[in-house]
Amino acid sequence: MPTCRLCRITCYEQEDWTGDDHPYILVNSRRVWGPRRTDEGQTHEINLDVQFNHRVKLTLMEDDRWEEDDQIGSHIITRGDISEDEKELKFREDDANYSIWVLVSP
Repeated sequence: MPTCRLCRITCYEQEDWTGDDHPYILVNSRRVWGPRRTDEGQTHEINLDVQFNHRVKLTLMEDDRWEEDDQIGSHIITRGDISEDEKELKFREDDANYSIWVLVSP
């Protein structure tokens, strides 16, 4: 069964105009990481392995206490993404700019 390792996340541009972001990651609609207080230029190590059969959907969200949470983007990972090298996934919706590095192994 393939494994997708979520290595780290970097914030290049926050979604929130005031205060820090609080991003979290969903895998197939289930929260697996976060929310973590995050400022522009900050990187968090994740180091979380997710096993999957054919595909897995990664979604980056930003926690908003006073209104609906914001979706920053999503990516589908498949067996075709298996590699010896990390892959950078970019999340750029809702005026934010984040990257999550993943490593997909057999």
